[in-house]
Amino acid sequence: MRFPARGGRLRDTFNRCVALTAVAGLALSGWAVWLEAEEHRDRQASRARITDACAGLADPDRVLGLHGGTARAVQGSDATQWFTKDTTPGRCVIYRVGEPGTTYGHFEMEVWTNPAELETNVVGAAVHPFQQQSRSDLTAPAPVDVTRRADHSPDYPLDNPGEDDGRLGHYNDDSVTFKVTCEKPKNDITSVNVRTKADYDDVSFTDRLTLIELAADAAYKAADHFDCTPEQRLPVAFARLWIPDTGLKAAASAEGSCRWYADFLRAERDDARLPDRALASPAGEHSFKEACLLAASPARVKRAWPTLSGESVPDLDDVLDDSPWHLQTDSFFGDEAREVTPTTFGDRGSRIEPGTAGQFSGSVWWASSICDGEPAVHTLGVSTSYADVAGPRLRALFRAYVDRVTAARDCENITFPSPSDLPSA
Repeated sequence: MRFPARGGRLRDTFNRCVALTAVAGLALSGWAVWLEAEEHRDRQASRARITDACAGLADPDRVLGLHGGTARAVQGSDATQWFTKDTTPGRCVIYRVGEPGTTYGHFEMEVWTNPAELETNVVGAAVHPFQQQSRSDLTAPAPVDVTRRADHSPDYPLDNPGEDDGRLGHYNDDSVTFKVTCEKPKNDITSVNVRTKADYDDVSFTDRLTLIELAADAAYKAADHFDCTPEQRLPVAFARLWIPDTGLKAAASAEGSCRWYADFLRAERDDARLPDRALASPAGEHSFKEACLLAASPARVKRAWPTLSGESVPDLDDVLDDSPWHLQTDSFFGDEAREVTPTTFGDRGSRIEPGTAGQFSGSVWWASSICDGEPAVHTLGVSTSYADVAGPRLRALFRAYVDRVTAARDCENITFPSPSDLPSA
């Protein structure tokens, strides 16, 4: 391109710069418009994929807004990750698209109805809450304090304004479970449940709110589809959210769902073999689940070790590294009490029946009661390496737990395991 002279070399050069700048500006403007149009097309395509994969139950814009936001997402390719509203249980998985050829975990959603076809509440030694913390390879630094922190936080009750009870669901460090209880069950469906999960680390407060909104919205939509009229339909506006914590604290000062154990310790003369760490959550007055994780610190294990004897004593290094001493109490209320399985490999036939009491494989004990007219099941699961060590104390410990949790909810018709089902004192 040639520019006519307009009064000297300096002015001519200036005119050329102005013209070239204008051309460059137009080019950049065109590039920005193209990028914006491309992002719009990516977002529209991603919204359609999310709507299709999650059966229209998940707001695609909220899903795309997680983890700082993205315009590009794809659904899981595994056929088992697809479902329709008429197929429960169902699960959809959404991946975030990064550089060409790369995808990252982003969002998952599960939908199921109770009674459930698959396992929902698994208890017992097969559930290892410290798996990621254990030193399973030789590259981990030593020494390892396995029971200092759990893989996941406990479940915290969802508190609606004026409804400080947790009856709508719960959340932990990366997921939310929302329950819609049917006022008049139809087709044997007593509740519709939705779990939303952020498939990445360090979930923000804002993202947790989004997960709650997604779970609640999907649960009410699914409930309408299954003709499940909710006992209550409250706005998704929560009074407070606790910050999920995975760190175990001193058991002697435990509160919430583990307060019963702190009281139990104060009455004990010899606690050398008892857990000295606890991971509790606030106890919702009407939560459908409540748990307390207890574990022994390395110092507690080493202190108790000289008092052990017999062939059943495990290897000390195994206990400190891979098989930590721990136990957990769980209570399930309402229709969740019918969905308790004492192993990760069980089926419908192995589920605990409300109204019964007993033990399973020497590592799970359960009791039953009726709370507010609904069934309840109360369990104690003990890790394999700890069962023989804690055995003589389990009867009193489990009795203290059941007495406290049933008293807190004014439960009746308490059925406790027979003396032969629990280790002798």
